[in-house]
Amino acid sequence: MSNSLWEKLGFRENPYNTKPLNVIKSDVDLLMGRETEQIDFLTAIEADEQGIFVLSGVPGVGKTSFFNVQQYLLESQEAPFGPKVLAARKLCPIQQSDEPKNIAIRSIQSFCKSIEEYCNLTKNTIPAETQKVQNWLYQNKPASFNFGITLFGHGGNIAREVHLPSINETTYETLVELLTVIAYEVKTNLGFVSSFIVLDNMENLHEEDLTECLTTFRDTLFTIPNVWWVLIGQSGLPSLIQSTNPKVFQRLSTSIELNPISVEDLIKAVDIRVQRFHIGQQGSSPISTEIYLKLFDSSNGEIRFVFNYCHDICINLVQTVRKIQSAQKKNLVEQDFERLMGTYLVNNQINDNFSNTCLNNIISVEFNGLYLTRKEKMVLKRIGELKKVKPNHYTEFKDFGIKTLQEFVSKYLVKLHQQYLLQKRQEGKILTYELRGISVFANEYGLLDES
Repeated sequence: MSNSLWEKLGFRENPYNTKPLNVIKSDVDLLMGRETEQIDFLTAIEADEQGIFVLSGVPGVGKTSFFNVQQYLLESQEAPFGPKVLAARKLCPIQQSDEPKNIAIRSIQSFCKSIEEYCNLTKNTIPAETQKVQNWLYQNKPASFNFGITLFGHGGNIAREVHLPSINETTYETLVELLTVIAYEVKTNLGFVSSFIVLDNMENLHEEDLTECLTTFRDTLFTIPNVWWVLIGQSGLPSLIQSTNPKVFQRLSTSIELNPISVEDLIKAVDIRVQRFHIGQQGSSPISTEIYLKLFDSSNGEIRFVFNYCHDICINLVQTVRKIQSAQKKNLVEQDFERLMGTYLVNNQINDNFSNTCLNNIISVEFNGLYLTRKEKMVLKRIGELKKVKPNHYTEFKDFGIKTLQEFVSKYLVKLHQQYLLQKRQEGKILTYELRGISVFANEYGLLDES
């Protein structure tokens, strides 16, 4: 008897796993269609031992997966070129209204965790000062550190012992010193040229908070030797930095905007996952190419959206078959299950009619569960007709029957974007919004016409 749902569909593991690829060798081959971006990334990192790199793109396009594969290749020295850089196995998430000190503390926590995981993996000893910092972070009580050395990487004989209070009482400047010492130990004790520290979801900061943080980091965190800061955010992040903080933008080493992969690469991505995880030698995707390309097109190329709903369709199929078994008063035995599954599968692939019906049901439940007002549905429908809107256009919000630009943005565009119904693109301070994923299907299924 099969031990898991996916085994019932012929797979050892879920071929539509939506989690980002990891910093491991086995995930390298799962990345498709990023050859040009890889060359740009590796060349930028090869150019210096420290810097600031911005990686942006629409949600679900695969930013973290791309970055993690490049991290593995550099750390393992399997990249076609580029230095040996310690991977950031733990990212530093940015939260709304974060202050520079909060981010510095979280950066140290993430950095120490990445070092710990690397040392555990390679059976290395965690460097002495790094271990002290880590203990201090975990225990959150006063501790003493030898900032000797090494503080500025001069290799001199100046040493000083510093007594630190608890984390929250420590100054921002001291936190920068701690990061400097840790980065130096990674270079001298572990043999790396540089380390990655990643600030993830930069768009979570309000514009004024982003400006404040970047201004503070410019001459402090961002100047630490042997550290590559990678800023990950939504589409248009480099131009937003340029428009809000030109001096920081001038310091950027380079940036990459990840566009959706091609249809051909999506097909390859599905195929390689199917072949890797299928129990047999010649497996096929449970979801037809027509269905997952429809999902791909509706989401503007979000791989995560495609895999998420392919997964849901598979789950729904198994649920449907089990309910039929139950309704027929049959025991849930394997033979009956496989026979009923056969009525929905053609050459081990789910019938498109079932997939489309399933999508309609899933999207309808999810969309109706948002309890949108009639006006909000009207706004979505109109955006679908216009293809995209720029909220700074006077005629556009008037066209929606909304009295003020502020109301149009805060009450409708921002809210619908936060509900993952609109996709936001940014170029400098110019924003555009368009339907995204679930709202595209909702429009197709007539859900936006309901009162």
